[in-house]
Amino acid sequence: MRLSRNTQYWLLAILAGILACTGPAAAQRGGERHHVAGQFDYFHLVLSWSPTHCQDNSRGRRDTQCGHRRARPYAFVLHGLWPQYERGYPEHCRTRRKPFVPNPVIDSMMDVMPSRGLIIHEYKKHGTCSGFRPSDYFRVARALYKRIRIPNRFQFPKDSQFLDPEDVVDDFIESNPALKPDMIRVVCRRGNANRLQEIRICLTRKGEFRACSEPQRHLCRRKKMYIPPVR
Repeated sequence: MRLSRNTQYWLLAILAGILACTGPAAAQRGGERHHVAGQFDYFHLVLSWSPTHCQDNSRGRRDTQCGHRRARPYAFVLHGLWPQYERGYPEHCRTRRKPFVPNPVIDSMMDVMPSRGLIIHEYKKHGTCSGFRPSDYFRVARALYKRIRIPNRFQFPKDSQFLDPEDVVDDFIESNPALKPDMIRVVCRRGNANRLQEIRICLTRKGEFRACSEPQRHLCRRKKMYIPPVR
């Protein structure tokens, strides 16, 4: 889904504002991580494969992502937007105010990030390090998530799939021509099943695609990983 021109201008304005107040992770002197809000090098946009999560993490009928009372079945959902250093990442950065996520912000994200607990956790751990207020952090995360075109085979598959992680990379590149192989990472859940867990897409502080700093193209132990279907 492409962003409207107004949304693109708004997103760039928000990102430019934080850049004017903070800088890249020059705060990492001698390899030390300072975990200072707004001081980081780039972003991971993390898309979680909901069927894998739900196989192990349903909390019962009332679970808004996995339970019977969920609004709909989910495929790729927004897991988070993670500030990164070129090596490592900041987390739980100090903020002037308590890292509280207001209910209207939570409600506004439930269609793409269908877990209240996840939304609160992501801001406390990662959002605080972006330098954004909760409302701006989640608006930027949503806008970047909506920028990604999900390949057809991952829209709402009803059957199990067994794919090479490189096939997943190729599919995302075909659907998003500006992406290059070194800009995306495939992450599998640990264990014998070697199931697809998430996709991480690397973005500059201005929201443009960039190469990831990690050397691995994917974090999967087998050539064929299992992708559970949407239920």
